[in-house]
Amino acid sequence: MVSFKALGERALRPVPAFAARAAEAPALGGSLRDLVLLRAPVALVASALLWVRLADLAAALRSPDSALWRQVLEILPTAPDPGELAEALARIPALPSLGSALPWLALLAPLGVLGLWLHHATLDHLGLMILGGARRGGWRATLSAEAEALQVGVLGALLALPGHVPGAPWWLSLLLVPAAVYFWLLRGAALAAWHGCPLWKGLAATVLNPVLAGLLLLLAMLPALLVLGVALAS
Repeated sequence: MVSFKALGERALRPVPAFAARAAEAPALGGSLRDLVLLRAPVALVASALLWVRLADLAAALRSPDSALWRQVLEILPTAPDPGELAEALARIPALPSLGSALPWLALLAPLGVLGLWLHHATLDHLGLMILGGARRGGWRATLSAEAEALQVGVLGALLALPGHVPGAPWWLSLLLVPAAVYFWLLRGAALAAWHGCPLWKGLAATVLNPVLAGLLLLLAMLPALLVLGVALAS
């Protein structure tokens, strides 16, 4: 498996480091294996922390005496009957314990990593094709570049973990935004190295990624929006 020293070098000197890695022509299977081994444990920890936060929120939602409900009741024009409120909240199912959810989270963690890899590879490759940067290697080159870049992204995922800790201040996530943007754009250097295209095209492809995702989501929602529009007009 790739060392953290190598990952750090690719994070700090992405253009020459990814160019050197691309010249080695690593096997896609090996790159993908290392990606899952690196990212799945971090994804598991992040999802477990998120589960704890959701469990706390669910517990607060089910308790009429919680701080959450005190804030809600303060802004309501008319307070509901306490007994009826408590009876209604008691019907909300409790979230399973972390111990019960952990096996499922452990199963979903590698699947989530693979899903992230395929998502970025698909949209980044589409963006690169639009920009005329997919010069060599085709789809397989993009898959390899994304696998190698997302390995380096584990450093960003580790940096983001404190923001997932229950009780962490909201401003901590804001401090991590520059690192998130940097590790997002890092894929552009890998794309440029594997496809032999200018760096700006690789970077621009990663910028197009969310734009294309938004357009595809809009296209998927268009039939439902048309039906809704007809229903409202009739």
